[in-house]
Amino acid sequence: MTPPRLTVATAQFALTARPLINAKRMAALIHRSAEAGAQVAHFPECALSGYPRQQLESWQGYDWTALEVAQDLVAQACRDAGLWAVYGSAQPLADAALPHNSVFVVAPDGQACGRYDKRCCSLRELDYFTPGGGPAIIEIAGLRCGVLLCLEWSFPELWRAYADAGVELVFLSAYAAGLQGRHLHSDVIPPVLQGHAFTNSLFISTSNACNPSQAFASHWVKRSGRRGSACRRHRPGLTVNAVADDPEKDAVYRRIRAFRAEASSGRLYRNLQRSEAKLKDE
Repeated sequence: MTPPRLTVATAQFALTARPLINAKRMAALIHRSAEAGAQVAHFPECALSGYPRQQLESWQGYDWTALEVAQDLVAQACRDAGLWAVYGSAQPLADAALPHNSVFVVAPDGQACGRYDKRCCSLRELDYFTPGGGPAIIEIAGLRCGVLLCLEWSFPELWRAYADAGVELVFLSAYAAGLQGRHLHSDVIPPVLQGHAFTNSLFISTSNACNPSQAFASHWVKRSGRRGSACRRHRPGLTVNAVADDPEKDAVYRRIRAFRAEASSGRLYRNLQRSEAKLKDE
C-alpha cells in the first residue's frame, strides 16, 4: 500500500457567536485529528467568528478582541498537535466598514501562512462582507492546495483556474446549515462537487457547519469524482481521508488535465482539422 502524500481530517461542529467557544471546539477537533493520524484539520466557513444572519444579526458590537484571542488559541492547538489548520473566519478591514469572509491557513508552528478572501458573495452576504480579489494557493507537505468558500461551488471557472495552476487539492469551507428537512443543497451540491473533482482532476475536502442540522455532511471527493468518507450528518466530528502517493495514477491524471486543457482551448479541434486536410492532400 502506497503511503499518503497528505492526510486530511475534514471536521464539522456547531458554530456559535462567541469565538472563544468556537476556538475551544476547534482545538479539541485539532487534537482528535492528530490522534487519527491527520496532518491537516479543515473547518467550515466562519468557523471561528460565527456566521452572520445565523449566529450574528450584524457586526455592530462584535468582540474583535475576543476573535484575536481565539485565533491565538487555535494557533496554540496547532503547535501542541503539530498540525496544519484550515478554517473560516471574518477578517476585519481597516479601510472598509465590512470585513472579508476569509479562510486562514495555519502551519504546525502556529504561524499563519495564507489567507483566502471569498470573491463570490451572495446578495445577502454583501450586507455583511466585502468581497476579496484573488485566488489563494498554499503548499502543504509539497502539495499545491487551493481554497474556496461555500457559494463558490457555483462558479466552475474558479475550479478550472486552480486546476490550470497545478492545484491538486481544494479546501471548500461552507455554511449550509440550520436548514429544516431536506433542502435543494442536500441533493444538488454534493454531485456538483463530484463534477468539479472529475472535470478538473481535483481532490476536494468539503467542511460544512452543523447548526444543529446541515444540508449535507462534511465529506471528501476523490479526483475521479467518487465520494470518499464523510462525517455523520448533523453530528459534530471529523472524517479522515488522504491524497495517496501513486505515481502511475498521477501520470494518468496529468494526461487527462493536459487533454482537457487542449480540447477546451480549441487547439485539439484545430489540430484535427489540420490532420484531415493533410489526409485529403495525400
